[in-house]
Amino acid sequence: MKIGEFRTDDIAPYFTILIVGHIVVPLLLVLEKAYHPPMWIHYAIWPALTVILTLWCLPRIKGAAIAVMWHLGLRGDETQ
Repeated sequence: MKIGEFRTDDIAPYFTILIVGHIVVPLLLVLEKAYHPPMWIHYAIWPALTVILTLWCLPRIKGAAIAVMWHLGLRGDETQ
């Protein structure tokens, strides 16, 4: 079975959003509570951090999803 035969569909983006959200939101809230920075600082930091974390996490999470599917003998289609 080749890697191209595995369909992970929406599981990788779902877990990426879950993980990145749990990293970014608490950091945003801690920064706001502790320092009360101007709004332009929030606009400069959080979108960039979110994009960087998303682009870093997404292929790794997709690889992990494929590894789990491969271990379980799943292909992600309805022919099983």
